[in-house]
Amino acid sequence: MSEKLFQTAPVVTEAELRALTLFNSTETPYPDYKTLHVLFEEQVLKTPDQVALLCGDQLLTYKELNDRANQLARKIIELGVRPGDNIGLLIERNFEMVIGMYAILKAGGAYVPVDPHYPIDRQEYILSNSAVSLLLSDVAHPIHVLMPDLTTLIVAGLDLNGYSAHNLNLHIDSRQLAYTIYTSGSTGKPKGVMIEHHSVVNLILWVNNRFNVGSNDRLLFITSMCFDLSVYDIFGILSSGGSLVIAEQKQVNDFNELLHMLQHYQITFWDSVPTTLDYLIRELETTNNSYVQDHLRLVFLSGDWIPLSLPDRIKRFFPSASVISLGGATEGTIWSNYFPIEEIDKSWNSIPYGKPIANNFFYILDEQLQPVPFGAIGELFIGGVGVARGYANSPEKTKDTFVPDPFNQNYGGIMYRTGDHGRMLPGMNMEFIGRKDNQVKIHGFRVELGEIEHLLSQSVHLKGAVVLAKLNRMGQKDLICYVDPLGKFDKNAVIDDLKLRLPDYMIPSIWLEVQNFPLNINGKIDRRALLEMEVPEEPSKSHKKAVTPHEKIMADIWREVFSIENIGVEDDFFELGGHSLIALHIISHFECKTGIKLPLERLFKHSTISSLLASVSDKDELKKSQSLIPIKTSGSNMPLYIIHGDGLYVLSFKDLAKYVDAEQPLYGLQPADLNGADQQVETLSDIAGHYVNEIIEHNPNGPYAIAGYSFGGYVAIEMARQFASLGKELKMLGIFDTDAENVFYAKSWRVNLPRKIKRQFPKMIWIFKSFIKDPLSTLNYQFNLFLRRTNNLMYKFGLRKDPKKEGVFSQINMINQKQHEAFKAYHIEPFNNIVYLFKAKKRVYYVDDIKSLSWNKYALKGVKVFDVPGDHATMLHDPNAQEFGIKLQEALNSC
Repeated sequence: MSEKLFQTAPVVTEAELRALTLFNSTETPYPDYKTLHVLFEEQVLKTPDQVALLCGDQLLTYKELNDRANQLARKIIELGVRPGDNIGLLIERNFEMVIGMYAILKAGGAYVPVDPHYPIDRQEYILSNSAVSLLLSDVAHPIHVLMPDLTTLIVAGLDLNGYSAHNLNLHIDSRQLAYTIYTSGSTGKPKGVMIEHHSVVNLILWVNNRFNVGSNDRLLFITSMCFDLSVYDIFGILSSGGSLVIAEQKQVNDFNELLHMLQHYQITFWDSVPTTLDYLIRELETTNNSYVQDHLRLVFLSGDWIPLSLPDRIKRFFPSASVISLGGATEGTIWSNYFPIEEIDKSWNSIPYGKPIANNFFYILDEQLQPVPFGAIGELFIGGVGVARGYANSPEKTKDTFVPDPFNQNYGGIMYRTGDHGRMLPGMNMEFIGRKDNQVKIHGFRVELGEIEHLLSQSVHLKGAVVLAKLNRMGQKDLICYVDPLGKFDKNAVIDDLKLRLPDYMIPSIWLEVQNFPLNINGKIDRRALLEMEVPEEPSKSHKKAVTPHEKIMADIWREVFSIENIGVEDDFFELGGHSLIALHIISHFECKTGIKLPLERLFKHSTISSLLASVSDKDELKKSQSLIPIKTSGSNMPLYIIHGDGLYVLSFKDLAKYVDAEQPLYGLQPADLNGADQQVETLSDIAGHYVNEIIEHNPNGPYAIAGYSFGGYVAIEMARQFASLGKELKMLGIFDTDAENVFYAKSWRVNLPRKIKRQFPKMIWIFKSFIKDPLSTLNYQFNLFLRRTNNLMYKFGLRKDPKKEGVFSQINMINQKQHEAFKAYHIEPFNNIVYLFKAKKRVYYVDDIKSLSWNKYALKGVKVFDVPGDHATMLHDPNAQEFGIKLQEALNSC
């Protein structure tokens, strides 16, 4: 940067000139000749067998992804695509989306993402404005009918075996477009931001080098491909050797699923707007304070204000995470500046905007495009490698927004006028102040208020309308529409019209009638005065209060999330300011309190408490069942009912359900006490009888298949006896790693002491052999066993406070004690069944009979043994659950 140029602004001191020169001294060599797909192809050579993509139970290695992209690229070229062509991508979140992106780039094209859930008018505008020559899609969409002349290739199930899987090695100039992403536009139409390959290459290599992103990293992909964060998520992680874990849309819409994925896949990298993670943390704070995930090491937050409290709250649940604030614009290639958040300064008004990244420049300028003094507010401009080529098919808008950079002619010599206000802090970090125009961020998406107002100006229902954004009680921005209606205001009609033209995040959530808009001294609408108007809390339409237990629970949740005391069952979710993140919060909390899981889309269709609960059917678990918990309800096969272990809950069987056949239903059985029912349990027969009754109520005619895990194995044996006494046909009796000898050892010490003494010698030999074979696991188990017994003695004699006597632990401990007493009194008799024994391969504790766990003493028809990877605790969970599920299905099919 030239100090001489800065001297044209006399208000800037010499010291500030030197500091600004150093601030923007970011020029760093980078391979500006490379393209995005070349970065990926180089990584394929290094780690061909490394997992590149995971989605559900499917995965693709780097080589497999590259091969399929190469084949599709050749198909694209065969259809007439030439280098430089724009190619549309209208596809859901799956492998085909990523394969399509790489195939387009390898063929020399630029991809134009189109969300399948956008209104069809918006889809058509994006595809037409970018003059796409081909559209890649996973299924047939309505847009195909609306644009019949557009060549479309359905990629799902496409047979590409006849095409070579080798790299195409076409010469693609790195100054060629890589993609065009559309953002909200002030003229009533979205703007297509055109980004070249080399700009993204610079950003990716800076992130991966600065934060040591590599083959051990796993990034959870939750953003839309139409949001520019997706560009790094996909191309960045796949240029490093890391793995991209794709969350399907139904998982993105479920906080519990996201939390499970973070643990299950041991995610190390999170990238999202702040609101998404803020809501996730709120969910943990409310429902699962004990949640800890130690693998997450990087948290990238960008696209909107970061609440000052959020970084510390993140580290409570993700203690290894470094939280990084990033900023910039889609026009600046994702991110242009960053700030690692370490400690929150009490003097901060907001998280600092930070410093520019490699080969990017930031200027804070006045209206004459001259630097402002430190601490003074000016407009933020971005210069350097990341600046976009401009807006698609909009030369005038490009000329107004992308202006010559007077301070640095390197890297194109153009700077982008962001429309943001900012200032320089004393520590040479920028501070973001806010927008200077009508553009706002709603849940991370950039929204031009003028685009919404432009469409409202065409409404036959309105004389005029003004749209503004205002902070709500939860610190998030709501869109408020002030309307001057033609006659009686028909809000639903106006909203329905908007939904045909705009995505959901751009639909105002609050609507206020204003007969005469306030005017300022210049005769223009006084937007500040509108913002200062109090937004009234809408009372319940009929003041109808919640009556039923579920209505009261739901009303309490709505009071919490909307911070409104007077909630009635006829209040409308959207009229109260509801949006998708609040909906997730409501659905999650209702499930936590009632055990009823409602599909997210139901709240959008039935937006009042009364209509929502009235829509609930028997399939939504409002049956009288106290113990029967659906795990996988789809399928026409004979259902399998699995009885809980000592952990009581049946959530442990969730992973197993993923690997049985699509037609195989699974149900779990857990103590009725967990649902608040007062279950009178005195014997194991009582427990089994309760479960048998619930199964028969659910499935009156049979036949039946049951299995028990750990303690549940003994319950399953007693249930088999009761089914026989009722004349019911039991096709399968499964045992999941239950040792039959434990029934004997649970007796009083007078009964089992001689036998325990006798087993000590073989037990010591087994422990010695286990230590030689696997010293770490053996020591860990023996140490934890010693620690547990020591703690129990200290609890017993009052030397230490027993945590199991407080809160939810108290209830679980009480149920376990009742069931353990029933178990101790139980006597197993030989029975006329085959036992299907699923036995953990890894044994961390001694058993008398390692082959059949002593069930051959009791099962008169024999024992069929299936060895399952993992130990007693891990056999039910991924990755062991995959082999377990396959073997379990084999057993069920053979019955």
